[in-house]
Amino acid sequence: MQAPPLSIVIVEILRHTPPWVWAVLVAITALGLWQCRTYDASRRRLLLAPIAFAAYSLWATCSAFGIAAAPAWLAGTALVLLAGRTWRPSPAAEPTADGRIVVAGSPLPLLLMWTLFALRYVVAVMLVFHPGWAHGAAMVVGMAALYGALSAVFAARAWGVLHAARPATTIQRA
Repeated sequence: MQAPPLSIVIVEILRHTPPWVWAVLVAITALGLWQCRTYDASRRRLLLAPIAFAAYSLWATCSAFGIAAAPAWLAGTALVLLAGRTWRPSPAAEPTADGRIVVAGSPLPLLLMWTLFALRYVVAVMLVFHPGWAHGAAMVVGMAALYGALSAVFAARAWGVLHAARPATTIQRA
């Protein structure tokens, strides 16, 4: 039996994708485009997006590979967060008088969200065609660590913004 042409396979994959998946893509695109422009936010709001992104990333890991993949996700997250502490590009951020932070726009959040979405989509489709791959150690550890690393880049950026917006302190000498 001959395999169908790739174009037909792609059309069938897209046709069988639930509508909520496209709604998520629209939502993250809107959120990412909003972050491409300069905006001001509270410290709490700056932390909300990385927490939500990490939760989505961990959910993607566990839904594809089971809860046993969580340690690999955590390892990927920890490695990037540790690297982010030593190499931290400082995003432009300025504190305001009312305690909010003005953050320079960046396409990075949008690119990270699209990357995680695409990765999640491709993995889901791949596991439909090859369900046994969800149990292969290399696949589970590699993908879980990658999901964690992506969420950690998002968190490291937020940490960099918060760090850059800290008011400078001066030390008075006696």
